[in-house]
Amino acid sequence: KGNEIFYKCVVFPIYDQDGGVVSLYGRNIDRDNGVSHLYLAGSRSGLINRQAVKISSTLILSEGVIDALTLYDQGFKNVIPAYGVNGLTDDHLSLFNRSGSRGGVKEVYICFDSDKPGKEGAIRAAEQLKKKGVSPYIVELPEKDISIFFNRHTPEELEELFKKANPDSVEQSDSLNKRKQTFYTQEEHGFTVGYGMRQYQVKGVQRGDTQLKATIKAAKDVSTLTNTAFELTTIDLYSSRSRHWFAKLCAGLFDEPEALLSEDISRLLQLVEEWQPPREEQETIRISAEDKELAMSFLKKPDMFSELLTDFRTMGVTGEETNKLVGYLAASSRKLDKPLSVFIQSRSAAGKSTLQDAILALIPPEDFEKYTRMSDQALFYKEEDSLVHKILAIEEAEGMGGAAYSIRNLQSAKEISVAVTGKHPGTGKMQTEDHRVKGPVCVMITTTATEVDQETASRFIFLTIDESTEMTEAIHTIQREAETLEGLVRLKKQDNITRKHHAAQRLLRPLEVANPYTKHLTYPANALRSRRDHPKYLGLIRAIAFVQQYQREVKTVEVDGEPMEYIEVTLNDIDLANKLAGEVLGQTMDELAKPSRTLLTQAYNMVKELAEQNELGLDQVFFTRRQLRDYTGWTDWQVKTHIKQLEEMEYLVARVGHKGKEYSYILNYQGQAENNKCCLILTSVEELKRLLNLEG
Repeated sequence: KGNEIFYKCVVFPIYDQDGGVVSLYGRNIDRDNGVSHLYLAGSRSGLINRQAVKISSTLILSEGVIDALTLYDQGFKNVIPAYGVNGLTDDHLSLFNRSGSRGGVKEVYICFDSDKPGKEGAIRAAEQLKKKGVSPYIVELPEKDISIFFNRHTPEELEELFKKANPDSVEQSDSLNKRKQTFYTQEEHGFTVGYGMRQYQVKGVQRGDTQLKATIKAAKDVSTLTNTAFELTTIDLYSSRSRHWFAKLCAGLFDEPEALLSEDISRLLQLVEEWQPPREEQETIRISAEDKELAMSFLKKPDMFSELLTDFRTMGVTGEETNKLVGYLAASSRKLDKPLSVFIQSRSAAGKSTLQDAILALIPPEDFEKYTRMSDQALFYKEEDSLVHKILAIEEAEGMGGAAYSIRNLQSAKEISVAVTGKHPGTGKMQTEDHRVKGPVCVMITTTATEVDQETASRFIFLTIDESTEMTEAIHTIQREAETLEGLVRLKKQDNITRKHHAAQRLLRPLEVANPYTKHLTYPANALRSRRDHPKYLGLIRAIAFVQQYQREVKTVEVDGEPMEYIEVTLNDIDLANKLAGEVLGQTMDELAKPSRTLLTQAYNMVKELAEQNELGLDQVFFTRRQLRDYTGWTDWQVKTHIKQLEEMEYLVARVGHKGKEYSYILNYQGQAENNKCCLILTSVEELKRLLNLEG
């Protein structure tokens, strides 16, 4: 009827300690009424939000009920209202002194209005609290009251006011904590982010002009699915309908308001827009002082190649000195603009993979990529610079498959490219995309094949494993030695060796190498293949000088206003290159692969012995593959493989025996190049010195 005490009021019940309603508070919403706060007649009694003492030993005391509701709404759940500036009652003080699960109230932050009555009331309340053994802190508001404060400020700013009143304050808004980003982890195909107790894992981001799709997993712990409820779906984050639907799903999952989850998803949208796939950047590797000292001692040693061979021996690789030096030089040349590449060729179980692994063990792991097999298009889809100045190692030539063409072009042109078609994600129209991979790159491959196609072979230096009985015995010796105490000690030293060489390789600078002797150098020109073998010879010289850069003077020349640093080749470099080239490049002058040449030599020796025993001429002795296997100790597969080339090149003549498929052979060979080496005539160091003296 208009004359009730709480007419036009919002009415709040006030409870006693046992939860019974003992009073009422009314807030008048009629602006024309001069009285805003109304209570029932009699002394103030009872409390609002008495449960606050159960959740915290620190309380916030507001001046009135509406202020307390505002604080509660902003996430400060440990708030209790006074009943005006003089409204701290005995019920309040009694509650503050009660010992709950947290041992009673220890601190109270007084948030009264900032006007004169509010400030004076806060001082009086502080005095009352002190008498009860509670530490009071008066919070100075920049606005008239809490409700106005939150119209203009954030919960974070109130937290700062708490810290201003008490630097040790840990008061935080519960709703703010729920919204706060707790962590962010970048991953290879997306990211994981946490807000409060909610976690989201985002993968499979697909961008388009009008779409932004992502697969999102939501859970309290996305790292495990064990006994954990989760939502997993792919949504278009640019679709309002999709975002609203996913927010509804997550609201049920987390038992939180849908508005809070909508806020999460809006923040996810921004993060997905900003996310970029991580680029594989070269990590800067620090070299320890100890490793640097070891490396510099090696790099500055005049007989560094002797130490290198000793290191290989310590690592369990015996013999093969030329192969080890050439392999190491080729691997080191990866840092040059024209790196060398090697093909390691041998029969199965001869040790080609052992040699390849030993060389790679001395190269820092970030500088090579090793594969067992490559698909035809594999190289085209690598990162553009992922192979620049690196080693591409393949365990078996058969593993190259159709990628052989790509590898050849990467060696010759220092770049490969492919054009592929696909749909534009925005318009759906077909479009062409270019994929490019750059070199230069050093390639290292092993093979058991007798012959390698000429297009591939001409780009490599061939290293042929020693398959002699003497080498087998040497390998057996070192294998047995590995089981002794000395062998175990040698094994322990390998770590220091690899550390030393990794540091040495990292210290090698990509300097230019100038050869002042090239006008006097020669190379056989009687075969077309020499057009590609000659650069390999020059590359060997360049690599030998390059690895000895710390023993050379680094010179500088200006090119178009830019300084270029370089070192020069010495006669000793050429001398070593001549020795290595004479063996590894000399065999390319032979029309037979080295294993086939070895088999021919052994067949020739066997036939000579048989001819002498039976007083026959060489052209009168017939022999079978079995006789050859017994004489050489080779397997049937090895003899079949290499005898085929001898037959094709007419070094042997075959005839079918009386037993159907039994073959017998007769030599069509009289021991030419019986020393198993072809002559590679190069300009000797002595001749170079003579020519230089003539020039004065």
